Amino acid sequence: MKYKPPQVEDYSETDSTPIPPKRKLDQRDPGSGSSTGQASARAEYDQPPSKAAKKGVEGNEGAEEDVIKSAAGEEDDGYDGQVESEVDDEGKGINDEQMEEDDDDRLEKEEEEEEEEEEGEVEEEDNDQERNESGSGNSTISKPKLHKAVQDYGRPPLYGTAIAEGKLQGSPDTLLAMVIDAMLKSRPISHDLSQRAVNHLIEVGFHDIQKLSESSWEERAMALKDGGYNRYREQGSTNLGEMANLINDKYEGDLNNLLRKANNDRNKTRQLIKEIKGLGDLGADLFLNNVQSVWPSMAPFIDRRSLETADKVGLGTDLDAIYAELGRDSVSMSRLANGLSAVRLERKQSDLMAL
Repeated sequence: MKYKPPQVEDYSETDSTPIPPKRKLDQRDPGSGSSTGQASARAEYDQPPSKAAKKGVEGNEGAEEDVIKSAAGEEDDGYDGQVESEVDDEGKGINDEQMEEDDDDRLEKEEEEEEEEEEGEVEEEDNDQERNESGSGNSTISKPKLHKAVQDYGRPPLYGTAIAEGKLQGSPDTLLAMVIDAMLKSRPISHDLSQRAVNHLIEVGFHDIQKLSESSWEERAMALKDGGYNRYREQGSTNLGEMANLINDKYEGDLNNLLRKANNDRNKTRQLIKEIKGLGDLGADLFLNNVQSVWPSMAPFIDRRSLETADKVGLGTDLDAIYAELGRDSVSMSRLANGLSAVRLERKQSDLMAL
């Protein structure tokens, strides 16, 4: 008997028999671009109440809010980074709101990993700062470079706001404005956008602890949106509310009480200010850059990346020597720290290196 092989169905290109579709692990609705099933239900449940209400009203009309390109994967360096502004002439972002929602979980996970890495580095950075202050760095200071950095590129704390127009004082409003400035600028977002948001929050009076405490989540989110701070407006609104509660409960509404609790010690001050949600190591650095102008016990201080810029352009890293050359003026020290950041952002290192 001759062997006869089993018959196998042949799905040719002309065969009318449909091929069963492959199962997709993450099937998305082609109409909306969002995940279906439990993922979309969970996303709507977890979001702030204002967004759920907003979706009910807007339906499928499309994204109408301003957003900027996702900064996923970029280092959380805020105004220290080279994040380009990605808005059109009217200030509108290039991505839609759906992309923002889809990326939230992934970004939060990445941010948690970045915070863990920063915590592992903070001890080494503090040791570097102590070595710099002890005079172990380059003690030869180029006076022309130093004064050009302060005069041509230096920025006073809260530059561009009404607060910076007068003489800075350590009032509760000024200190709160500095924390808001550090909080917003420590996110991976364009410096121009974060600066615009800081200016707007101060314009609407959110640097007043009472007004900030009495504001609703929706009001804070709308203020951030109006200031162009779209990518992180929801988490930012939450952080601002929790910050107001912490300052009221722990420091009686005045951050000068934080300085007293820290006994004018910078490391302790840094530790306490980081209890504010949304202020990591970078945010604490940005705060110290500015607050030394009204809390001289924090001087001399320059954040790590600006100190690297100082070394690169030939100013050295001996903060005591730099501070002495500036006449031990904490306001000038603050201007220098901000000026070195401007040099880096504007890529003007060659201007100082040429001197």
